[in-house]
Amino acid sequence: MISEKAVRVLKSLVLPLLLYLILFNPFFSEQDQHIKITMSSAFLSLGIALSQLALFIFMMAKVNRLPLADTGLFSFSYKTMLKLIPSMLIIWGIYFAGILMLLLTTGSAEDPAIITLELKAPLWMLALMMLGVGYCEEFFFRVYLVDTLKTVLGKKAAIIISAVFFALGHMYQGYLAVIIIFFIALGFQWIYCRYKSIHVNAVTHAMFDVISVLLKGC
Repeated sequence: MISEKAVRVLKSLVLPLLLYLILFNPFFSEQDQHIKITMSSAFLSLGIALSQLALFIFMMAKVNRLPLADTGLFSFSYKTMLKLIPSMLIIWGIYFAGILMLLLTTGSAEDPAIITLELKAPLWMLALMMLGVGYCEEFFFRVYLVDTLKTVLGKKAAIIISAVFFALGHMYQGYLAVIIIFFIALGFQWIYCRYKSIHVNAVTHAMFDVISVLLKGC
């Protein structure tokens, strides 16, 4: 018979890490440094993101038996949108602090991401795609992964591991970008702990990505 402790480790540690390796494995990340975002690729990305989000919600609620109500998933109002202002300031503040760090250490203030983006989809489609990605990644890394890992490893370790895994998922952007993204992940985690709303995190994430794509596409 499998012990109760072994089952808890399996559900709270092994399964989340397997999901990460299957769905966000950094070695499977996009290696083509020129990415073209078209209508078809945007729809495909949105569909995949929403399917993964449904899987994470199912795993958290039915497998790990963790309360979804605490994530803010079922509470949304106009006041939620007001929290986007400080959230965006925090994330962009971390990003520009990272750029400043690069300037001081390397003498260059250029964005360290080595990818180039070409936007061939309408802006509304880009926004929808990024919103799907925002909900998918924020729910997995800031909610599911942290809430499951902390039952075995403790909250601080779970947060650090989640931030490391999130950053490694962007290895295709270069190691300097990974360092900045690690701190951005910690910023997103602070936002979630502060506001307890997956909607704030997801929309902030989407807005950051949309602006980043538009800047890289210029």
